[in-house]
Amino acid sequence: MSHEYDDPIPPKAIEEAALIVVERQLLAGRPVIDITHEVVAERFCACVSAADMADNASILAALERNVAERAEGMLAARQLLNRIDRASQDSFPASDPPAWISSGQTRT
Repeated sequence: MSHEYDDPIPPKAIEEAALIVVERQLLAGRPVIDITHEVVAERFCACVSAADMADNASILAALERNVAERAEGMLAARQLLNRIDRASQDSFPASDPPAWISSGQTRT
C-alpha cells in the first residue's frame, strides 16, 4: 500500500515496513539498510519523492533510519528469544524430577 503525497505516515505503516524488512532479511540475509532503502521506496514513494530533491532528502533519510532501527530492534528481539528457547530446550530436563517418598502415614 502506498501513500499519497503530503499524507501523514501513520506509525502502523512504518511498523509494517519494518516487518517487511525483517522478513526479507531473514529470507535473503542481505544487509538491513539495503533492504530498508528498497522497502521505503516501494511503500512510501508517493509521499516522499526522490532523494535528489533537496527538500525531501532529509525526510527520506529520516524515514529510512526509522524503519531500519525498528527492523534491527525486531531482529535483535528475535535473536534473544531464539537464544532463550535454545537454552530452555538444552536444559530440559534440568535434572531428575523430585521424588516423593511416603512416610506411610496418612494425612488428615
